[in-house]
Amino acid sequence: MPLTLQQLTEQLGLKYVGDPDTIIRDVASLGRAKTGELSFLTNSRNIRAIEQSNCSVLIVPMEFEAALHEKDFIFSPNPQLSFINVIELVRPDYKSESKPGIDASAQVSNSARIGDSVSIGPLVVVGDNVEIGSGSQIAAGSIIEDHVKLGTQCYLHSRVTLACGVRIGNRCTFHSGVVIGSDGFGLVEDKGQWIKVPQIGTVIIGNDVEIGANTTVDRGALDDTIIAEGCKLDNLIQVAHNVRIGEHTAIAACVGIAGSAVIGRHCKIGGAAVVLGHLRITDNVMVTAMSLVTKDIKQSGVYSSGTPLMENSEWHKANVRYKSLDSIARKVKKLDRQIG
Repeated sequence: MPLTLQQLTEQLGLKYVGDPDTIIRDVASLGRAKTGELSFLTNSRNIRAIEQSNCSVLIVPMEFEAALHEKDFIFSPNPQLSFINVIELVRPDYKSESKPGIDASAQVSNSARIGDSVSIGPLVVVGDNVEIGSGSQIAAGSIIEDHVKLGTQCYLHSRVTLACGVRIGNRCTFHSGVVIGSDGFGLVEDKGQWIKVPQIGTVIIGNDVEIGANTTVDRGALDDTIIAEGCKLDNLIQVAHNVRIGEHTAIAACVGIAGSAVIGRHCKIGGAAVVLGHLRITDNVMVTAMSLVTKDIKQSGVYSSGTPLMENSEWHKANVRYKSLDSIARKVKKLDRQIG
């Protein structure tokens, strides 16, 4: 939906410099944008990228010196957020929306309670005593087992599974392959054999949660697994039984969270990090990628572990030295006593 620069900034509530009649037809990345397209810049020092871009309009930080460049500019305290708002305005159809109704191939229990304007796609299965809130969309091949409660305006992409009894808030989005409420990995060893512990808890997910493709969230063993409102989980994450994740925490791909771990509010967990079981992480913690959390984190801050990539022969040398650290530490301690 084309808009002029003036029309766009009026809707965004932002100031601009340039021709008010400049037409904005679409959005694009800075390097690929063409005439008539809008992009954004978060780092005002990237002058070369600005000069090489063919975009017509650029959203920039408030302190940006527009007079130095021959383009039209929109000033924003958060350029990336403003760019998202522009997408909503010029590309309102970027989200696929299905028409309300139940596809003929879907199997919906007579005891299910379906809200207004719900869309249920091909080959969907909806079990007994399920509640689906108004405006929700269930895409092809998804399975909602018995006694599930799904809130309003949720979007289940294809092949999502909500296992028996899980409870989902409003405006949640689950991408393809997500499984919510599978059994946790609970086992007891008896005479050399593993005995399964019944997983009789459930999963409770708050409002405005988004979960990426092929992520799994296990039900609790006794208590419930809880993902609080506003959390964002990437693809291929494992959330084990009885885990609790606080409000507005974001977790990147391939993270593993072991059973009964508690993660606070507004945390950020980098890709492929691992949190061991029964640990507690306080609020406002960032764990960088590939880190292994082995003990409680009691203070907010940024935490890292692991060895950065290096040339293979250098890594072997370093690995040999790691094995000598204990001996070196004892020698240093002994020298310290002698000096003291």
